[in-house]
Amino acid sequence: MNVKLGLLYMLLSGLALGIMGALMKIASGYFSPSENIFYRAFFMLIFLMIFYCFKPFSFKPRKKGAALLLIWRMSLGALGMSLFSYNIYTMSLANATAFNQSSPIFSIAIAFFLFKEPVGFRVFLAGLLGMFGVILISNPHTSGLTWKQIFPGVLNGLIVAVAYSSLHRLKEYYDGSLIVFAVASCMCLLGFLGFFIHLPPFATGYHPMRFSGDIWHWDLWRLAGIGLSGVFGQYFLTRAYMIAPIGLISPMVYSRLLWSTLFGILLGDPWPSLWVGIGMGLIVCSGVLIAIKNQK
Repeated sequence: MNVKLGLLYMLLSGLALGIMGALMKIASGYFSPSENIFYRAFFMLIFLMIFYCFKPFSFKPRKKGAALLLIWRMSLGALGMSLFSYNIYTMSLANATAFNQSSPIFSIAIAFFLFKEPVGFRVFLAGLLGMFGVILISNPHTSGLTWKQIFPGVLNGLIVAVAYSSLHRLKEYYDGSLIVFAVASCMCLLGFLGFFIHLPPFATGYHPMRFSGDIWHWDLWRLAGIGLSGVFGQYFLTRAYMIAPIGLISPMVYSRLLWSTLFGILLGDPWPSLWVGIGMGLIVCSGVLIAIKNQK
């Protein structure tokens, strides 16, 4: 276990995923959420193969017995990314990220109800604070969101919680880069299917990349940036969870919320309201309390 390196990986992951979210927000002005998913995953796979040439990773499992768990992680990863992409399209980047990072709250419920793990007072308090935080950012009267926006947001946090719970077990069977590669492949397939269906606003058919104007304004670079930042974000996150205790490093994941709020405002999103800001703060406090409990 290497705690310092794990913390660094979490900070780098937060920055990379914040950049990815900002680029997806820009791209959502032209591309549908399903197209954003496809291009993010497509360029992720390209960059992963380039990295493979310099630092090969094993496609073979270290030991057998986790194929179904890997498929489960792939499916949840693709579904979680689909919901996040949809949320970026329909709400501010800060709100979408806050929903995404509410996953530790759902992890408490999963541990208690599904795995029958004991929940002490500190964890119960953390879950209560986090629940109030989610209520504040999802309440139509405090956030301005509609129920059509709120449901995918809350579901995104739940899916992420279930997906991350599988990483700790998968490290015994697969290389971290292979897990990222597998999830990206599933995302690419899901996004590609969106080219052929009309399910607005998630999927609205195919929109070709634009190459007009100055070369640096081409969609190609923006979409490639989404893929590259996604690779680094997922790689650093996966590595962090694999080399360090989850409880010690998990608070650093909230640095992504800070970056997303800043980038969102720079891109024209309104400042979070007082109640939404308090809700985000409660979610962060909830995660920190959970981490403190896990350290003991």
